[in-house]
Amino acid sequence: MVMPEMQTERTEESFGNLMDEIRDRLELFGKNLPKSVDGFALSQVSKLPWKVLVYRESLIWRMVELGRGAFENFENDKLVAAIVLTCVALETTAALWYLCAKVDTVVESKIVGDIDDDLMKMVVGIATTAPNADNSATEVVMPRPIKIKAFLKQVDRDIPGFSHQYGSLSEYAHPNWAGTSLLYSKDDTETGVTYFGQNIRGADNTKRIGVHNLIVALAMFERSYNRISELIPAFIKIIEGGVRNEDNQSPDE
Repeated sequence: MVMPEMQTERTEESFGNLMDEIRDRLELFGKNLPKSVDGFALSQVSKLPWKVLVYRESLIWRMVELGRGAFENFENDKLVAAIVLTCVALETTAALWYLCAKVDTVVESKIVGDIDDDLMKMVVGIATTAPNADNSATEVVMPRPIKIKAFLKQVDRDIPGFSHQYGSLSEYAHPNWAGTSLLYSKDDTETGVTYFGQNIRGADNTKRIGVHNLIVALAMFERSYNRISELIPAFIKIIEGGVRNEDNQSPDE
C-alpha cells in the first residue's frame, strides 16, 4: 500500500495552520492503517519481504497512536506530555528511515547481505531479559534490538541535524531544566519567592518547537513508508534470486 502524499507549502504559517497540518496528516495515516500482511502473496520462497512489511505496518500503527496523543496534548497545552510523545514519534520515524535505507541498499547493490539479522532485531528484538532467567538450554533467546542511536545516525547521514533536534526534545522529555523548572516555575527576584503553575512563564516558543518537530516526523514517516512500497517489487526479485534452497521458508514456518 502507498499512502497518497499530502502537498503542503511551508511558509510562515500561523500556529493554527501548523496544527491543521498535523490533524490532516494523522487523518491520512488513520485512513490507510493496514489490517494484514499476506506473506505468501509477497513471496513463497523467502520471509524477508514479509518481515519488512510487518515492521513497517507495526510502525504506522505506532505512529498514529503517538501522533494523536501528542496532538491532543498540544491542543490542551500539556507540553511535557506532548513533547515526550513527539520525541518518541521522532524515534519511530528514525526506525522507519533505517528500515527504508536497508531495503534501498539491497536494491541498489543487488546483494542480500545480512539484512535478515537487522530485520530480526527490528521485528522481535528485546532489550531486557526476564528477572531470574535461568539461561537454560530450553530458554528462547531473543535478538537484541537495534539501538535508537543507530536509527538516528542513519537519518543524520541524509538529514544532518536530525539527532540534534531529537536531543532538544529529549531535554523536555527528561526531568532536566527544560522539562521541569522552565515550564513549571517562575522566580520573583525581588521577593525571593518561586511560583509554580503549568507553563507559568508562557511557553509559546516551546509549543512551536514541539509542533514543528511533530510535523517533520510525520512528513518524513510518510516519505519512508511510500518509498518502501516503491522498493518492494525489486527487493523481492533480488531476495528470491539470492535465497539458498535451505533458506526457502514460508512466513509461517
